[in-house]
Amino acid sequence: MTKMKLKTKDAKEVFDDFERFEIFVHEHWKLMLGVGSAIVLAVAVYGIIMHVSQSSANKAVSALGVAKTEAELLNALKEYPNSPASARARMRLVRIFIDEKKYDDALAQLNLIKSSNLPKEIRWRTEMDASYIMELKGDLDAAAKEFDRIGNLALVDEDIRSEANYAASRLYFKTGNKDAADKALKRISGMSDGNVDFWKMQGRFLAAQIQGSSAE
Repeated sequence: MTKMKLKTKDAKEVFDDFERFEIFVHEHWKLMLGVGSAIVLAVAVYGIIMHVSQSSANKAVSALGVAKTEAELLNALKEYPNSPASARARMRLVRIFIDEKKYDDALAQLNLIKSSNLPKEIRWRTEMDASYIMELKGDLDAAAKEFDRIGNLALVDEDIRSEANYAASRLYFKTGNKDAADKALKRISGMSDGNVDFWKMQGRFLAAQIQGSSAE
């Protein structure tokens, strides 16, 4: 997938935070067989266009940009909750919460990010991140259903749908729901070639472990 050039420094930094978060997810959770970070590089094709022209907006961007610790980020977000720069700050806070195993707090921040004005590609990536956090906190059934929901949505790009279907199948298989796992795998095999080749390969590998899978 070709990335469109991000049009402002702030927009690029927002994208970079989402990308770094995905790399963190795959390196620390080891959920995607150690290769998930390669997929993350193709996540967002549109940037967030921010027009910061007023001094108050500049002040918000500065305050949110320099905040690093949990306390600093919370204070800055409390003062400037609706700034365009808040999404980037919230992503830093999400990483801190995950590192501290405060998964509910991380999910709450992701929900706030999803309610902001984001390009659809980043929005769906955030939906995926939330599902991975559900899995990490042990809500396997809820995570599987969320991945399944994303994998069934026609408006979502095929690479995201393929990843979601693979994750859903993996969790369904783990929880003993072989039929649902098989259905999710078959959705991957029905995708067009190209960007989803990686997930097709992973799907075949998983299908081989599901005895009698029709997606093998």
